[in-house]
Amino acid sequence: MPGSTTGLLKDEANELLASLMSRYNPSSGLGHMSPSIYDTAWVSMITKANEWLFPAAFQYLLDHQHPSGGWESSSETDSILHTLSALLSMKLHSYGDATLSDRLQRAQSYLATRLNAWDISTVERVGFEIAVPSLLSLLAEQGIDFSFPGRSQLMELNSAKLSKLVPELIYKHQTSILHSLEGLIGHLDFDKLAHHKRNGSFMASPSSTAAYLMYASVWDDECEAYLTEVLSRDGNGSVPCAWPTTFFELSWIVCNLHDGGFDFSNLDQVTMLKIRDILAAGIEAGNGVVGFAQGPVEDADDSAKVPTALNYLGVHKSVTPLCDAFELESHFRCFPYERNASITVQCNVLIALVEAAVSRPSKNGTQAANFDEKQLSEPIIKTARFISEAWWATNSQILDKWHASPYYPMLLIAQSLSKFLMLFNQGHIAEAPEIIVQTKAPITLFQILIRILQGQRADGSWGSCEETAFALLALSNLASLPFISVMHDTIQMAVLSGRDFLQLNLTGKQGTDEEICLWTGKVNHRNPLISYSYGLAALRATAAPIPDSSKSGELDRLILIPAKRVQGFLHFYRKLPLFQDCKDWQLLAYIAEGYLYIPILEDVRKAVFGREGMGEDRYMEYTPFSWTSASSRTNNYSCPQNSFVLMAFLVDEFFDSMVQDHGKAVLPTLRQAIDEIFDALDNNQSIANFDCGDGPFSAMVRYIHKFTCFIVGYPTLQNASDYDKAQMRRELKAYLLAMTQQTEDNTIKGPGRRFFIPNLPT
Repeated sequence: MPGSTTGLLKDEANELLASLMSRYNPSSGLGHMSPSIYDTAWVSMITKANEWLFPAAFQYLLDHQHPSGGWESSSETDSILHTLSALLSMKLHSYGDATLSDRLQRAQSYLATRLNAWDISTVERVGFEIAVPSLLSLLAEQGIDFSFPGRSQLMELNSAKLSKLVPELIYKHQTSILHSLEGLIGHLDFDKLAHHKRNGSFMASPSSTAAYLMYASVWDDECEAYLTEVLSRDGNGSVPCAWPTTFFELSWIVCNLHDGGFDFSNLDQVTMLKIRDILAAGIEAGNGVVGFAQGPVEDADDSAKVPTALNYLGVHKSVTPLCDAFELESHFRCFPYERNASITVQCNVLIALVEAAVSRPSKNGTQAANFDEKQLSEPIIKTARFISEAWWATNSQILDKWHASPYYPMLLIAQSLSKFLMLFNQGHIAEAPEIIVQTKAPITLFQILIRILQGQRADGSWGSCEETAFALLALSNLASLPFISVMHDTIQMAVLSGRDFLQLNLTGKQGTDEEICLWTGKVNHRNPLISYSYGLAALRATAAPIPDSSKSGELDRLILIPAKRVQGFLHFYRKLPLFQDCKDWQLLAYIAEGYLYIPILEDVRKAVFGREGMGEDRYMEYTPFSWTSASSRTNNYSCPQNSFVLMAFLVDEFFDSMVQDHGKAVLPTLRQAIDEIFDALDNNQSIANFDCGDGPFSAMVRYIHKFTCFIVGYPTLQNASDYDKAQMRRELKAYLLAMTQQTEDNTIKGPGRRFFIPNLPT
């Protein structure tokens, strides 16, 4: 358990750095990833001169078979991958060992059950669509075949992946596919890949390197030496899913300690300088970009983290190579040809861009806040927009393909968008769209705050120590933003509780087999030193009470959450039966979040109805709460639906004020316009240029027209089926005609009736 004082935490950080560098080999690097059954199984299948080359690897498999018959993991996909590969190894070994019969039978039974329940549509895993079919094919050659409901869907994904495979390009160029050669057995001529080998491995992957040794026609001593070195790492017969991971581990740990607030000048300088030199040499060798170690193909994640770490270590490196290699029209790719973008990669890129922007050396060589608007504004704004809109487009828990915990992307979004907004707050990136800096980014951050607070458990944690550290670091970042100040006391209480849990449970030996693997590659894995660095960073960041945000600037002009009004609404809503089970902080958060939507709602209102002929729109303050409270309580992440809530008020107000003021005379014109608009829609005609006329009631016809255009053209409705769109048009027309009829009834029966405004706090 780390100490609670700054001095003791410094000692823990130095011990971590010493442990990190204790395994460093200048010729091969370092790596501390957890053992991988999947990769160990592939290594165990290698033979040389008709002898098993690594018997210790096979023994490791036998020692870790679960009583259920499988090699179980917290991930269903991992359990399947581990057991498929281990079963294949056991089958190959069984021809000379009859004692494996019972183990084989139990493994097959376990797999049959797992495969039958496997929901392939939910899988987000690197290369599973080639890894699993390859293993199924190899097992079928050994007389073991599996039929399961998702097999056809799996093979469709496999066919789609293989259809994009161009062997001649792979033979010529080093790509990330070299990390998964075991999934391409029979699809590539391995003899044409030898020149892609780096330091004895293919993309630092034991399983890929093992497959090459097994299926290339010429034995490769360097590959054998690589695997021998990886096996000697722990001496227990296991290998990780990647080794070495030098740049990944060094850069992540440096950044984590910096983010926690450690003063690098107080840490062991010999170790810090050694880390700095390794990272600097790596990025120079790669001409400004790197992979997770020396040798693997470059990726945007590590190419962003390494210059960020170097900036923190006092060495400025240009991010131009990062942009040149990975920037696309709307975002940054992690690897060429990737299927979908990673939200956490965008976050790490945004952090790298902002840090590079504000730490560029001045002409006299000193570090200064010398922001390069021309070079970096565009990619900074692009990445911030992508991150914000990715959150807005997610209707459920946001996840990322490189990490299994939702708190990891939440942390990185909190860190990156906070840096982005504070850069704007200092007067930079003035060309950033207001909708991003005024609404989308702040709402994203506020919703992350609410989700983190709601996710805290009774013991103060958010699950594991690593996830608890993610949450604490995110909270400390969010607390620095001026528009979050209304939640200061709540954040402080959550931080104190989470910190207590972390102090009691965090140890430097996060490497037991029982630890949950949260980092994602071909299989899930963990890195005990990186995990521990997050814990130390969280303890250091929360060592002192969280101060009130005192930063002012451009954000104060754009983002307004009036504390007194929020408190007034809190007392009002607290009296409603619907919210009796809500804690005060929850109501406070839902109300405060609602104020962030007001600029968007005002734009929508002006675009559709305007305010001519209508009274004061007092409902604008409480309209967002009707959505934020409902969505937050049900963990619904859909952001834009406030517009529909507002439209319900606006349409009621339009008919109860403007239309009713004109009496029955206007109603035939409105009914005719409604009929003509929806007749055109039903005939697949555009209503963009619908003729609203120039008569005395043309203004009201225009309002009906703009409202209809808003609803039928709403982005989230565009993917609906033709049937659903037609049904929506029928119901929308019926709704407008019903409102027209109600107005007529009110005119006849109660000419003095008006739009109802409840008595709300003032």
